[in-house]
This record gives sequence, C-alpha cells and structure tokens, in this order.
Amino acid sequence: MIPPSIVAIIAIAGAVGAVGTAFAIEVTERAEPHLEPGDLLPAPPPRLPLPRFLYEKPEVLGQLRRK
Repeated sequence: MIPPSIVAIIAIAGAVGAVGTAFAIEVTERAEPHLEPGDLLPAPPPRLPLPRFLYEKPEVLGQLRRK
C-alpha cells in the first residue's frame, strides 16, 4: 500500500500541473491569431533562447498582459 504522504505529494504535484496546463492553453488561445509557427522558435544568438515573438512582436505580449 502507498503511504498517505506519498499520495498527498502526488495529488499536489498533479494539481499544480493541471493548473499550469490550463493557464498555458488559455494564453495560447488568446495569442494564436497573432502568431505564426515560426514565432515560437527560439531567438538566434546573441539573444536569449526565448520565443522569437517576445523580441519581434512585442505588441502580442502587451495584448496578453491587458487581458
């Protein structure tokens, strides 16, 4: 039998993952009309390897913050 403490840890970790996934899906649905697949690729050096739209389309980030 699995100890109750392990079950609690698994439940908490699963809940955090589910909330994070739901948040990511909502943000993606709001940003989808403004982005193309290439915008999600990492930025080339010397920039940090963040998605290109953060550097090339700052208006999308601004729209996500407003909603």
